Amino acid sequence: MMNRLISPEQKQAIKDQFRALGLALAVHAGFALLFLAGTWSWEPFERETPPVRVTLVDMGPVVEQRREDEEAERRRQEQAEQEQAEQERAEQERAEQERQREEEAERRRQEQLEQQRQDEEQRRQRELEEQRQAEQQRRAEEAERQRRAEEERRAEEERQRQEEDRRRVEEERRRAEQERERELEELRRQREEAQRRREEEERRMAEIAERRAAEEAERQAQEEAERLRLAEERAAEDARRATLREEYESTIRELVRRNWNRPPTTRPGVSCDVKVVQIPGGEIIDATIVSPCNADDATRRSITAAVRRVGEFPYRGYENVFAREIVFTFRYDG
Repeated sequence: MMNRLISPEQKQAIKDQFRALGLALAVHAGFALLFLAGTWSWEPFERETPPVRVTLVDMGPVVEQRREDEEAERRRQEQAEQEQAEQERAEQERAEQERQREEEAERRRQEQLEQQRQDEEQRRQRELEEQRQAEQQRRAEEAERQRRAEEERRAEEERQRQEEDRRRVEEERRRAEQERERELEELRRQREEAQRRREEEERRMAEIAERRAAEEAERQAQEEAERLRLAEERAAEDARRATLREEYESTIRELVRRNWNRPPTTRPGVSCDVKVVQIPGGEIIDATIVSPCNADDATRRSITAAVRRVGEFPYRGYENVFAREIVFTFRYDG
């Protein structure tokens, strides 16, 4: 790690500094030795040893040779250091190349990891998007299912309501039909009772007439008696027809009165002629107010509405007095 932090030039400068320091220390050590040799006391040696003859020798060549040797050594060291520096530089270059290769491999590995991470992120995003779309689809389908269920429920409720309305209308119609049948039955009963009374009265009148005819027969001829009898029969038939017509109109007035809803503006003393158009069977197809009529507009409309609510006048038993157009008088005396 330290080799990677210090460049080859810095290493060489450090080595040069150490080498210079070593040379300086060697020179100082030499001077120290010379100084000690000069200051050393040689007297003890002189007393104990006999005198020695000293011959001075010129040390110049020796010193020069030593200097050359040192210079050669220095150059060898420098050469060795240079070779070592070059070797270290080569090693550093190899290490740098190795580091670069490692960095390139690491970069590629990081790129692969980044690419894998991006691919994984994209895959995860796709999965999330697919899940979101699936959830949206599921919610849309659920909303559509709920909407269809709600529509079906509303349609079923509407069908049930219509069915209930139909049953209610049918029930009201049936009840109205039953009520009208009861009214018609009551009118028939009353009519039959009136007819019975009329027939009884006619029978009594006929008996009286027969008795009178018998009494007159003694004084009149057979032909006069026959004419009188025929005249009496025609009179009875005319009276019966007039009575049936009156009963028919009375029945109509009573039916209209029962179906009449009196407006608040109606005052007692109303008298209006009503023209009704019907077909065989008694079904009413039109009703209008004709003169004379002293009622206001609201009362007139209520009278024609009452006629239409009747819907059908009695027909059976009144075939002889039936007419397509009839006019009867509607009265209100309060």
